[in-house]
Amino acid sequence: MSGYIRKADAIDDLHTQLMYRMGSDDMKRRLDDWVKTLPSADVVQVCRCKDCKYFYEDIGICDNPDALVSPTADGFCSYGEREE
Repeated sequence: MSGYIRKADAIDDLHTQLMYRMGSDDMKRRLDDWVKTLPSADVVQVCRCKDCKYFYEDIGICDNPDALVSPTADGFCSYGEREE
C-alpha cells in the first residue's frame, strides 16, 4: 500500500484529534489552510496486468505486442488498459 494520503482525509483526522485536545476553531482553520498548501504527490495511476484487457491470466500471456515480454498478475506496463 502506498504512503500517500488525501488532503481531505488528513484534515478530517486533524479535526478529530483537535476535538480531543483543544477544540479551537482558529487552530482548526489554520491547520486546514496549512494542509491545503502542502504539495500534492506526483503519482500516476497504473493498470496492473491482472486488471488489463490484454492479459489472459489463465494462460499467463499478454495480447498487446508492445507490452511486457513475460507479464505477471501484479506486473504493469505503460500500455495497460483497464478491462471494462
